[in-house]
Amino acid sequence: MTQLSQQLKELVQSSRDRLLSIPDQAAGRKPYPDKWSLKEILGHLIDSAANNHQRIVRMQERQDIGSFQYAQKHWVTAQDYQTAPWAEIVEWWSSYNNHLAHVIGRVNPSTLDHVCDMGYSKPATLKFVMEDYLRHVRHHLEQIFGGADPMQREHWVARDPY
Repeated sequence: MTQLSQQLKELVQSSRDRLLSIPDQAAGRKPYPDKWSLKEILGHLIDSAANNHQRIVRMQERQDIGSFQYAQKHWVTAQDYQTAPWAEIVEWWSSYNNHLAHVIGRVNPSTLDHVCDMGYSKPATLKFVMEDYLRHVRHHLEQIFGGADPMQREHWVARDPY
């Protein structure tokens, strides 16, 4: 998992300054009430980091941790990222993901087949959780940096665990 850890660290490092270069006003722009602003997208990635952090640590403790899902829209709304300063959101995202990269790099290889129910057609292994997390971060960073109209942003496509 060292390679996955390094990929996450490099992604954070290459994205942090680009994110900070986006003005707060632009990051908070919300042209459609039902679409997330850039602040909310990055906030969602913080929430995803928090939930996956829990999964990664707990899945090393037990063979099957049961159901571990979260209501992403509720999390984003409840934390009101829209009113938070963009620079603070970026710094928190960056710091949290650097820590998560550290954790991923130290996962016990004997636990990679441990599972949890994330709401997919079958339980996800720890290996899948970590790989899918990196894919998820990349997806949303592409939305942020792509500059597409929010109505035209590519949607997340969940894939079933292998």
